[in-house]
Amino acid sequence: MLTSAYLFFELLAFVTSVAKYNALKHTRYVYFIPYLLFILVYEYGSIENWFIINHTNLWISNITLMIFFLFYSLFNYGLVKTIKFKGWIKWSIILSVLSSAVNMLWGQGFWALDTITILIEFALLIATSCLYFYELMHSSNKELKLLKVPGFWLNTGLLFFCLGQFLFFSLFAYMAYSNNYKYYFLHSVLANIFNAILYSFLTISFLCVKTKN
Repeated sequence: MLTSAYLFFELLAFVTSVAKYNALKHTRYVYFIPYLLFILVYEYGSIENWFIINHTNLWISNITLMIFFLFYSLFNYGLVKTIKFKGWIKWSIILSVLSSAVNMLWGQGFWALDTITILIEFALLIATSCLYFYELMHSSNKELKLLKVPGFWLNTGLLFFCLGQFLFFSLFAYMAYSNNYKYYFLHSVLANIFNAILYSFLTISFLCVKTKN
């Protein structure tokens, strides 16, 4: 039960996004509603073994992590205004999709956890969040109230989440690929921490979005 406690934070973010629909519907944040619903179905389905094929559900993890990368990359693509930064984000998406296809076809495969692709995706998301923060700090001459900026909370949570996951997969990639049980237990525990940070900050970002009159 403890190892699946992160569902609470994901559910909290989803419920908050639905409750704030009137404010979110005029912004790109509204896309989080179907995305978070998908995440909840995936997480609960994984716990209930809905996705077991060929004695593994790692294939759905690969797909979900790719969707995670694409969603947040495209979201930040919409947040940043600098043309050069947008170009970098676009090329990072292309690089990730190509590396994922190559890894699935000729590398670690479709049925095993594609840790190489995962590391690339988290590294690129870390860079993307840093681009957002750089632009945020340099795009305004007036005093900026960071605690009221939804993108600040979103990218802070995303940055901590991706840093934690990147370090974990870097250290334990071999254990993950070799189906080591200790890896799964350790990751399930750490996932609570990483997800608590990401989805708590995401919840705050929804609360910062103001309803337009």
